[in-house]
Amino acid sequence: MGILTKRQREVLEIMDKLVDDEAGELVYERGRGYIGLEPVAGRTVFALLRLCAIGLEDGSEVGRFERYTINETGRKLLAGDASDGRAVYRLITRRR
Repeated sequence: MGILTKRQREVLEIMDKLVDDEAGELVYERGRGYIGLEPVAGRTVFALLRLCAIGLEDGSEVGRFERYTINETGRKLLAGDASDGRAVYRLITRRR
């Protein structure tokens, strides 16, 4: 079983397919996310951020109008290499 849920995988696949197009950006504002006209739940956006699978685009403002694109870790997760995602998950969930 992979580290991604079905919906997380779908979102990354859309973003990867449209990477050279502005439509491949995930736009997030006030709890709502969209890739083009496709809605993306806030919990999916935050899960992908926790896995470091998407990154904030230049010119985006955190807490206002945020634009995200798939990054190298996201592409690795799509390819079945979860080592980066698992390492990040272990770091953020370990007890201090």
